Amino acid sequence: MRKFFDISQLPKLLFTLSRIIILVLGGFVYGLISYGSDLFPLPQLRMAMNLVSSGDITRDPRYEHMQPSRGQGGGVTVNLLPEDNAYILMSGFFDDENQIRLIKRDGTIVKKWSLDYLKHFPHEDSRTCNMLSPLYTDTHGVHLTPKGEVVFNYEYCGSVKLNQCGQVMWTVNQPTHHSIVPAEAGGYWGLSRLKWNAKEEPDRFPPFTSPGNDRVILEDTIIRIAEDGDILETISIPALLMENNLESLMTANGLLFSSRAVLDSELVHANKVAELPSDLADDFPLFSAGDLAVSVKRLNLVFVIDPVSKKIKWYQTGPWIRQHDPEFMADGRISIFNNNVYQTAYVNRQTDLDSEFSTNIMAVDPISRETEVLFGEQPGQEMLSVIRGQHELLNNNHILITEFDAGRVLEVDSEKNIVWEYVNKVDDDYIGEITNAVIYQANYFQEELRNCEQ
Repeated sequence: MRKFFDISQLPKLLFTLSRIIILVLGGFVYGLISYGSDLFPLPQLRMAMNLVSSGDITRDPRYEHMQPSRGQGGGVTVNLLPEDNAYILMSGFFDDENQIRLIKRDGTIVKKWSLDYLKHFPHEDSRTCNMLSPLYTDTHGVHLTPKGEVVFNYEYCGSVKLNQCGQVMWTVNQPTHHSIVPAEAGGYWGLSRLKWNAKEEPDRFPPFTSPGNDRVILEDTIIRIAEDGDILETISIPALLMENNLESLMTANGLLFSSRAVLDSELVHANKVAELPSDLADDFPLFSAGDLAVSVKRLNLVFVIDPVSKKIKWYQTGPWIRQHDPEFMADGRISIFNNNVYQTAYVNRQTDLDSEFSTNIMAVDPISRETEVLFGEQPGQEMLSVIRGQHELLNNNHILITEFDAGRVLEVDSEKNIVWEYVNKVDDDYIGEITNAVIYQANYFQEELRNCEQ
C-alpha cells in the first residue's frame, strides 16, 4: 500500500510552515509600518505608479511645453521702442529646457539660467516631486532682484533662488505654485498647498471632509518667505473663506456633498497673490498698504484680505472666467488677466485654435463694481490662453501681457496698439510656452549683470 505521509517528516514540515507564517506575518507588519512611515518600497512603488499613470515613460517630455503655432512669426516681431534700454525677463520653455532668460528689446540675450528641478532638489527621498525628466515640471512665478538673482517656482514642486551664475542660494521644498512676488517689508509672498487625508481629519473642512471620504485633500495656502528662504507664515485660503462667512461661495460649485464622498480633492485653485504697495494705497479707500489680492480660478473669484487680521475686505465673482493675475492699478481699480475660456478649448492638452479668441485684460472698480476691457476681443487684439497668463502694469500706462498658450509676450500702449512683441517659435508647427514676463529698466539693477558659465 502506498504511503501518503511519512510521520518522520513532520518536524521538518512544521519548521518550514512556521517560517512561511513568520515571513507572511512579518511582511504584513512591515507593510503596516511602512504605510504609516512611508518606508521602502512605498515611495518607489508610488513613483512607479505615478510614472505609468502620467505617461512619463512613453511621452516625449518636450511636448509638455509646446502648443500649436498660430503663424505669428518668431523672436521679436514688433519693436517700436528700440531705444528705451529696457530688459525683458521671460521664463518658459527655451532651447529644449526650462529656462529663465533676460533679453533686450531687439531679442539679444543678456543672461539666461538653465533650470533643472532634479539638480536643484537632488535628494529623491525628500523632494516634493519625483519624475524621470526635469521637463515633467515647469516654472510658474518669477522675480529678478536688483542684484540680478532670480527667485522662481517649479510648479507644485518647490521654490528656488539662484545667483547670477545659477548657483543655488536657497530652496523651499514645498508644493509652491503659480505666484511669487516681493513683499514691501522684505521677502516674498507666494502660494503653496497642504496635502492631507479627509478621513483622518473629518472635522477640518466640512462638508469637504467626512469620515467616509478617504481622499487626499489639497488645501491651497498663502505663504510668506523670508529673504533667506525660511517660511515666516502660512495662511490657509479655504480657512480664510470659511472664517469670513463665505462657505456658501465655496460650496456653490455644483459638487455633490454627501457623508460618503466629495467629488473633488482640490478645495480651491488659487493662482495669484499680489500686494497693494504703499504708493498706491491712497487710491484704494477700501484697502490699506500691504493688503493682498488673491485669485481663485475655479470659483471665478478675486478677493482682497488684510494678511494681519485675516479679514476679507472685498470679493467679487466674475464677470471674468477662469481668471489669473489680479493687480492693483494706479487709478484705484484692480486689473485681471481674464482667460475667459474653459478647458473644453483644450484637446489632448493642446489648444483648439478653432475656439473663440476671447481672452482679455479686464479692470474692475472695487467700489462701483463696474468693469472695463482694457485689451482684447477686438480686431488686432485677439488672444487665447486657456490656462495661465500674466500682465504687468507699466509706469507709462502700457501693459505687458504674457499669453501663455501662444508662447507670446506683447506690450500695448494706452491706445491699445502693440508696440513690442516676442513669439517663442520652436518650428513651423509649435511654439514654446512662456509662463511669465516682466520688464526691468537698466537703472533697476544695483550690480552689473555678469556673464558666467553655469
